Parts: sequence; structure tokens; C-alpha cells
Amino acid sequence: MECPTCFQKITAPQAPESDDPKFIISGTKTGERPIPSAMANASLLSSAPEPARNFPVAAIVLVVLVCAAAVALFVFWGEIFKPAPPPPEPAVTADNGTGSSSQSAPATRTLDLSSIGSDNNLALNKPASASSSEGQNPPQNGNDGNNATRWCAANGNVPQWWEVDLGGVITVTNTQVAWEMVSAYQYQIEVSSDNVSWTTVADKTANATPAQKNSDNFSASGRYVRIVVTGLQPNSWASFFEFQVFGSVASSGDGGTKTNGNSTNQQ
Repeated sequence: MECPTCFQKITAPQAPESDDPKFIISGTKTGERPIPSAMANASLLSSAPEPARNFPVAAIVLVVLVCAAAVALFVFWGEIFKPAPPPPEPAVTADNGTGSSSQSAPATRTLDLSSIGSDNNLALNKPASASSSEGQNPPQNGNDGNNATRWCAANGNVPQWWEVDLGGVITVTNTQVAWEMVSAYQYQIEVSSDNVSWTTVADKTANATPAQKNSDNFSASGRYVRIVVTGLQPNSWASFFEFQVFGSVASSGDGGTKTNGNSTNQQ
């Protein structure tokens, strides 16, 4: 055979009979190095295209199911441990009976003033004043005979007072107040003849019974009647729709008295 390196003819021992590829030398042309069959086979394998790898469909389905379960668990867990919502903020506006809304103290109003009337009300449309008032709810709204308007203090502080000038000294026997809300308002009713010295005729400073309408019976003479709000429940201000005064005034001609409203005859 010819040496593949120097191309000299040489004589080599006979190769043993075997199927082992390392002992098999493939034929070559003159001037080329022989290539063992094992290397040739390896070269052929390496040049062959790599078969496509098919991702199992079952694995895809499993991944989708696991993701869906994780999302469902997250939502369910959030619903269970979601914090309770805060209590709703008290309404700032309320229907005042005419279809419009008024705005003042931050509290819910429950209105039922159908039984409040103005017959024989000595305070009706008389001059009124107050310790303070909200812009759209002035003192004169507190005795105008209109259940859709009201007086309201400028803020939620106490004490706050509202008073009316009856125009002359009379015997007052009853007052009625229709508050803005159903609440336990604490207050005093005072009477004065000169708007300087005041006498307390009804003391409700320890009142703890919620109501929207309060009525107080007493007997006192005076020209000025004042209600002083001394205590309030949370989310309420000193505010009422109507303050009424009932009593008796002297009548001309018979020297007797004329009854008014809820008062009784006096001789």
C-alpha cells in the first residue's frame, strides 16, 4: 500500500479479521488521507438535520390548568380576607321637603314635620337672632312657619342660642321645637322681659332621649324667649326647622286674657 503521508509504497501486516470500525479504513484517492469508517459515520450523523422536538400537548394543558387554579385561589383568598368597608360618610345634603337640597352639618336628616303647624304661634315671623348662623340658614328661618326652612348654627360647637322677640310681655305656657334630626338634643328654655336678665323655665341639659320634636310646658312672663343648645350628639349641629311659642296675652275690653295655642285660660 502507499503511505498516506510520504506516498511511498510500503508493505503493512494483514489486519485481523474483525467488524470493529476502528480497524476498517475506507478507500481514498492518491494524495488523500484515509478516513476511518467510524469518523465518516460520525461526520454523516453530525451533518444530518436535528429532528423537530414536539412539546407534549398534555404538558401545555397542565400548565394552563395550574395557572388558572392559582388565579382562582388568589381571588378567593382576597375575598375572604378583604377588610370590611368603612361606614358610609353621613350625608351632607338632605331633601328639605321641597325637592331641593340643603347643605350644612354633616349628618343624616329624617324629617316628619307634618304635625307642626303655625296656628296661634306667638313667635311666628317675629324678630329673631342667634349666637351664630350658617349662611343659607339664618335665624329668621327658625320661626317663619315654613317647615322646609331652618336655622342652623355656623358650626358644631356648643353652647349656641336662638331667641325671638314677641313684641310685648306675655305669659308663656308652652314652647315646641322641631329639630333638624332625630337626636337627643340637650337644651334650656329661657325667658326674659328686658333681654338682659334671663330665667330658665325648662331644663333639658341632661336629655338622652332621641326625638325630632320636643314640647315643654311651663308658665312664665316675658317678652323674649330663648333656646340654648348645651349638648349635641355626634354628627349633629344646633339646628331646627321651627320654634313655636304659645301662651296668653291680655285682651282689650274685658280685663281678661286671651288664650293662644296650647295654653289654658287664665282669669
